[in-house]
Amino acid sequence: MTDHRTHQIDDYFDGALSNADRTAIDNHLRLCKACRTEFDRMKHLREQISVLPRSIKPERDLWPDVKKRITTRTVIPLSSESRREPLRLPRTGLSRSLRTVAAIAATLAITAVGVWWYLQDPETGWNLAVREGTAWLGSRMISGETRISVGETLRTGNASTALIEVGLIGHVDVEANTIIRLVRASLTDHRFALEKGTIAARISAPPRLFFVETPSALAVDLGCAYTLSVDDSGKGLLRVSSGWVALEYDGRSSVVPAGAECRTRPGFGPGTPYQSDASARLIEGLERLDFGGATDALAVVLAEARNMDSITLWHLFLRSRGTDRERIYDRLASLVKPPPGVTREGMLAGDRKMTERWQDHLNLGMDSWWRSVIL
Repeated sequence: MTDHRTHQIDDYFDGALSNADRTAIDNHLRLCKACRTEFDRMKHLREQISVLPRSIKPERDLWPDVKKRITTRTVIPLSSESRREPLRLPRTGLSRSLRTVAAIAATLAITAVGVWWYLQDPETGWNLAVREGTAWLGSRMISGETRISVGETLRTGNASTALIEVGLIGHVDVEANTIIRLVRASLTDHRFALEKGTIAARISAPPRLFFVETPSALAVDLGCAYTLSVDDSGKGLLRVSSGWVALEYDGRSSVVPAGAECRTRPGFGPGTPYQSDASARLIEGLERLDFGGATDALAVVLAEARNMDSITLWHLFLRSRGTDRERIYDRLASLVKPPPGVTREGMLAGDRKMTERWQDHLNLGMDSWWRSVIL
């Protein structure tokens, strides 16, 4: 594929593209392995940068000690002949290059102290801002900016919204008529419990650092942006706009990519993911198949599936057995030809290497966490 979109990836991550352009890139990435590789590389780089401390609080000024050590006795290796007499700089003043080295050394030292300080100071809560109207934190009515502590519950009213900063890794918009509790606020576990209502999360962090508990599933962030809604009965709906989210419940898992949705039900967990633009008949068929046990609904899903619906057929294939597994394989293979080395017999028998090879061919996501979650 020659129509690559790598020049738009930075704008994609920075949110500088229109919805139409973002959708076009999402669709392109599912088909173009080269662009997807570059996208994953840039995403990984941003994830690594995002977890660095954004503020540093050293206990004292480190520069005097750093400068003293550099100016007292600095040795610069020269050629092999001149190494017998190391060069000592005068104690008064530094060359420009050494000042640069000294500045870098000081920055690294201060950063190290800042990281140490940050790791020694476990978080007990996050910043909270009520954007519209008034809300309740426990039994206390609040407005403006405050803090939400571990164990506290935020309730927004009919006309109130709020914004919560998720430590250093992102933020969560809390919509009206929502009840959400802060369960944990540590470096390795940022966790809410969403009882009802809707939140929109935007997280920039390595996978499995941000979690949202709901009555019907646990949403596990894999570096993404998404909305999650829970109604009064505990039913949930996840919509992913970038990245990936895993939904988990009692050993059942669904991995939902950008541009896809997934429904959850109390006592059952996540259903089968589907593309947001899938046909109404396919979505209704999945509803009956997942939560109603209607075996005849599989025929509807298979008939309605497009090649863009491979995320749906892949989940169904991995969860099925017997004749249903054969029917799902045949339909998926007719839409997306299996790569060399993948056979019908091997896939139906559950050959892991073939499964991984076809998964790579379908470009369904980052192997390291996908395989640990879904296979």
